Amino acid sequence: MTARTADQRGFTLIEVMIVCALFLVVTGATLTAFTSFSNSQRRTEIQHDHAEDARLGLDVAARQLRNLANPTVTSTTTIARADDYDFIFQTSDPAKTWVRYCLQTTAPASPTAGRLWEVQSATATLPVGMDGACPGTGAGTTKSIVSARVTNTRNALDRNIFDYECAVGQPATCPSVAAEYPRITNVGIELFVDSKTSDNIREMRVSTGVFLRNQNEPPVALATVNSTAPRTVIFNGSRSTDTESRTLQYYWFKGTAPTAANFTDCNALPTGMLDQGVTLTYPFPTSDATGSTQDFWLAVRDPGCLTSISSKIQVMVPA
Repeated sequence: MTARTADQRGFTLIEVMIVCALFLVVTGATLTAFTSFSNSQRRTEIQHDHAEDARLGLDVAARQLRNLANPTVTSTTTIARADDYDFIFQTSDPAKTWVRYCLQTTAPASPTAGRLWEVQSATATLPVGMDGACPGTGAGTTKSIVSARVTNTRNALDRNIFDYECAVGQPATCPSVAAEYPRITNVGIELFVDSKTSDNIREMRVSTGVFLRNQNEPPVALATVNSTAPRTVIFNGSRSTDTESRTLQYYWFKGTAPTAANFTDCNALPTGMLDQGVTLTYPFPTSDATGSTQDFWLAVRDPGCLTSISSKIQVMVPA
């Protein structure tokens, strides 16, 4: 047997301690990396959960907007507010309820953990207070948080939640005033969500876009008049227009200007009208003295029951 194989000496204490120390260092580094990876994975899962909650909320908002209520004679707009972080509109559900989506960044929320609220009315009447400071108040309203980790305004950033697009031909600033709300045709919704802004997991973006298929602008009534025969004139309303290019109904009035009271029933002819049609040939009766002036109006109504009344058409009775 050689001297090497016969040697019974082991490791020295110092060598054993060095190996143990190296093992502890490697094990510690491995556990630290595993713990960091596990924590990062868990934070990523939480981030995805918040983003998924926001996505589900936006899906609900998109369905509600696709079923935006139709404007009516008494309510020509179904959008009560269209701001960058606050949107109030009426739905076409049986109760015609109002819905509000707004961002709260004041306590208990904050710019780094904003709360996007969904608020709904119980009836077709917008409750007093529902349009107050987000999330608002109001009898019968129900409230729920769509996302509690919205970061659209973190670090003083100004990333709109709601972006609006108006009909073709409208100013780039539309909708800058409430009168332009009926002209909104598309709404974009964009949320930035971050479960913990102090970690290294990047915020997530959730977005959707909706075409407002039920939007309807009132038509515009325009009329011209020409004298064609003794004591006879022809009125022409063909210059009247409808933004959505839908077929209009034409109604003529004489003597007294029509009002909304003449058009209370969308399925019936307006009360007090003289005649209907794009054109009107009107022979003046002998009771209208030659050279006197008579007042006429044209009213047009679109399929959505919105009505427009022309300015007064003053005609001198021809000889």
